[in-house]
Amino acid sequence: MCVDLITQRTAPFGLLRRFAGLAGVLADAVSGSHCGPGTTPRLRLIGNVRVGPDGDITHNEIHRLSAAGDRDLLVLELKARGVAVTTWEGLCTPLEDFEDWNSVITRAQLAHVGI
Repeated sequence: MCVDLITQRTAPFGLLRRFAGLAGVLADAVSGSHCGPGTTPRLRLIGNVRVGPDGDITHNEIHRLSAAGDRDLLVLELKARGVAVTTWEGLCTPLEDFEDWNSVITRAQLAHVGI
């Protein structure tokens, strides 16, 4: 899962470096703008974007784009609207370590719930 942080200001790289340093993964955070093969980002910073009814994009539009399951759609839509969007993604994690949510849901449904 990748978390998107959207802000009106330029993507806050300093915040990311501080967080990564505290988490002990500074090298992963500043090594590049994209994750390598076999990995996926855990964090994406999206800057220069105003969110809201009078902004560049509304919350509902963000939700609709996210529901499509293609994480590139949000940035492509913003660029198509002429927004000078800045992005950074990182804190990469191997794809093999993903959580199988179908398995989690199946196991959770087996749990007894007493009323």
